[in-house]
Amino acid sequence: MVSLNHVEKKVLKKIAENQLMTKIELKNFLRGGGDSDRDVSNLTDTVTRSLIEKKLLSAISPVGSTCYLITQSGTRLLDDM
Repeated sequence: MVSLNHVEKKVLKKIAENQLMTKIELKNFLRGGGDSDRDVSNLTDTVTRSLIEKKLLSAISPVGSTCYLITQSGTRLLDDM
């Protein structure tokens, strides 16, 4: 079974709720904690990279802006939680 930290679970759930999120929307969601722009950018990159490597998220760039969507594996993992 795949192990996720608190932030990864939070991001995966949020993307599942929205079905698709842009990188900017995800940064705004994570900024809710009041972190600086640099911290949020680093956190967003780290978390999304980790979830993509675990094959729970997929990144697409339909019109130049990176968007994230949950994979079937990610959906199954959330259902099992």
